[in-house]
Amino acid sequence: MSLILQNKRIFLIEDNLANRAIMQILLEQNGAQTSFERWGRDTVKRLKAFAPVDIILLDLMFPYGVTGYDIFDNIRIHEEFKNIPIVAVSASDPSTAIPKVKAKGFQGFITKPIDYDKFPKQIKSVLDKQMVWDVG
Repeated sequence: MSLILQNKRIFLIEDNLANRAIMQILLEQNGAQTSFERWGRDTVKRLKAFAPVDIILLDLMFPYGVTGYDIFDNIRIHEEFKNIPIVAVSASDPSTAIPKVKAKGFQGFITKPIDYDKFPKQIKSVLDKQMVWDVG
């Protein structure tokens, strides 16, 4: 098996334990090193501790009135994270979410539930400077 994400450092921001576990397993099986933050509250602190980071995978819906868009803005104000690709991984309706994430400056959107076979390849595509707009 080819490890298409070998030596890539991937940071997940996902509040759902099952979703995070599935993504981590798929990414690590493909050679990636992962770290995560659950609620979006300590994202920048954890990102800095895990740096350097190759890509950030960000849910859009969180509890307590926080959104992935808020977290995106919070990440982007830090110079060292301005050019790291951020991909939304969300169960939000793609027809409304994709225009929003494109306008915000995300490098992609992957619909949940993720496709186990496609997911590592989608992440590799973004790392190879291609945007991914997956509508499920």
